[in-house]
Amino acid sequence: MDAMAKLVRLMWVPVLLVALYTGWVFWQRRPVTPPPRQIDPLAAYGNHVRILQFYAKSSELARGDTTLVCYSAVNAKAMRLDPPVERVWPALSRCFEVTPSASTRYTLIAEGADHTTVSQSIEIQVKR
Repeated sequence: MDAMAKLVRLMWVPVLLVALYTGWVFWQRRPVTPPPRQIDPLAAYGNHVRILQFYAKSSELARGDTTLVCYSAVNAKAMRLDPPVERVWPALSRCFEVTPSASTRYTLIAEGADHTTVSQSIEIQVKR
């Protein structure tokens, strides 16, 4: 029985080798998928400057109330706000607070690298 016990103790080596080889074969046969293509989300807008959004959270306010004004632009080199109540810069998403004392029309102007400009306006009514 001593020889049989020795044989059983040595059998784990070939069993382990067969299991490892089988795993390696199945791993080699797996379908190889190429990495996903990186898509530039801004490529859809081309190289032209564009204001994507310019809006106020509330278009009507009571005197002394505050609202958020939000904007987003692509391919802008510089931006300005008229009247200049807040410093603005090229951003895909930015909001700031305004507290107009009277009804005000805000105009956002974006300038592209080729010196073309685009603008959008919103109006906030202040009720007395």
